[in-house]
Amino acid sequence: MKKKGIIWIALAVVLAVFLALNMKIIDKGTEGQYTGEVAFDASASSSGDWDAILAEITGGAQELSALDLSALGDGKAVILKGKVLEFISKANGKKNSMTIQPEGYEGDYTFTVQLGSVYSGTVLRDLQTVKAFGSFTNQTEWSQYGKAINEQMHENVVAPLAIDESIQGKTVSLTGGATASGKAVTITPVALTIE
Repeated sequence: MKKKGIIWIALAVVLAVFLALNMKIIDKGTEGQYTGEVAFDASASSSGDWDAILAEITGGAQELSALDLSALGDGKAVILKGKVLEFISKANGKKNSMTIQPEGYEGDYTFTVQLGSVYSGTVLRDLQTVKAFGSFTNQTEWSQYGKAINEQMHENVVAPLAIDESIQGKTVSLTGGATASGKAVTITPVALTIE
């Protein structure tokens, strides 16, 4: 073997030993301790925001019977409140919902109240000003924040009520964010009272 080849092999062995002695195996999930980059935690980011969001949304609610619903659509949302005159139907499953007839409304829109545990859309996130998109690194984190707000709402507002068909005939008041697709209005509640 030529002298040059032996030198290269020796250097490779020394380098391999050096790397082996100076390499650290990092456990999955602890990378942030070394890089400073910590994985985004939507629950932690939204914790403590619910009370402020609730106050802001309920404070800006308008009576449903006085709203111009034709302004809804194209991504627009409104905050509404009102009483439920009648429960028309209830859908069960992860996207549990109920179709209602609001008191004082006689138009041709239909109204569905989302009851979770899975909620479509981010209307509550979009209506609040506690945190803005600029508070997050990217669209994924912003989306996860919206989902975390929906989860907090479900835990604080909807789940404790255990709503079922026995709600028929009771006086129900609701406040929530509403969006529309055509003549179908979807309400994500922030406050529900049943008497």
